[in-house]
Amino acid sequence: MAHLLHTTFLPSSSSAVLPRPHSRTFRVSSGRVRVDAKLHDISMPTLSCSTMGDGKIVPWVVKSENHNLTKAAAVTASSSSTETDSTTAVKRMGRRYWNINLQEMMEAGIHFGHGTRKWNPRMAPFISAKHKGIHIINLIKTARFLSEACDLVFDAASRGKQFLIVGTNSKAADLVARAATAARCHYVNKKWLGGMLTNWSTTETRLHKLRDLRVDQKNGRFERIPKQNAAILKRQLSRLQTYLGGIKYMTRVPDIVIIVDQQEEYTALRECITLGIPTICLIDTNCDPDLADISIPGNDDAIASIRLVLNKLVHAITEGRASTS
Repeated sequence: MAHLLHTTFLPSSSSAVLPRPHSRTFRVSSGRVRVDAKLHDISMPTLSCSTMGDGKIVPWVVKSENHNLTKAAAVTASSSSTETDSTTAVKRMGRRYWNINLQEMMEAGIHFGHGTRKWNPRMAPFISAKHKGIHIINLIKTARFLSEACDLVFDAASRGKQFLIVGTNSKAADLVARAATAARCHYVNKKWLGGMLTNWSTTETRLHKLRDLRVDQKNGRFERIPKQNAAILKRQLSRLQTYLGGIKYMTRVPDIVIIVDQQEEYTALRECITLGIPTICLIDTNCDPDLADISIPGNDDAIASIRLVLNKLVHAITEGRASTS
């Protein structure tokens, strides 16, 4: 069951071997299936580039290979899953190109980390340089883990899994809502209420209340009751809509959670760890890469950076769902 995504990350015109990333055991689980894997066993996606006649370099593109082993299949397995043959899972994944462009990532500012004084030493393997007091993130590794995350969500989406996207800071909130709507995912973009997942029975009760109030408002019930009572119900509806509107159709805990800012969404991340829910997290240089199942090193403060990462994941989810139709 413990299968990994094996790829190689080398420019097509070079035979130089990049150093392996740091060894890190991360926990991947869904339902009652648990997978342990070593990141140093995972090699990099292939980068290809070419030159034009005028000597200009065509942007590099990440290409995910047809993998011999699939971690994504293991991640998205559930206790009721009947597909245990890894060969079948490999055929399901096939060969996909996510068009992860290094030049595009640089223009989005993904490589800009936090100040050197705020860094987390565990992020050292993902940092390539220092410039004017800030750390510069290694975009090769960003592309590698973003490609792996796209493979994961593609395979999960093709199996009909549920996704939850979390990002409550002011820069990510609107992007999270738009991305989740485009991919037909659940989302939280205002405030993470403690126990939203670990105390699911209470959350489910609130969701039922939200749906009932929405029906009452649509049917005009608020106009047929005393104004004072109507005002109380409207305030309840407004509050529930603000905090739970993005998950109003969620009937169970999600299969995969995508988190934009690890520091801001630490409570949500801890709940996912407690429940064994696989997580994909955009992490800056002040974060801990060992907490999430797939950590994508990158700028979590810039709007363009967040948008690019979410767009890639949303595209992969959409493609995964389309592959089953």
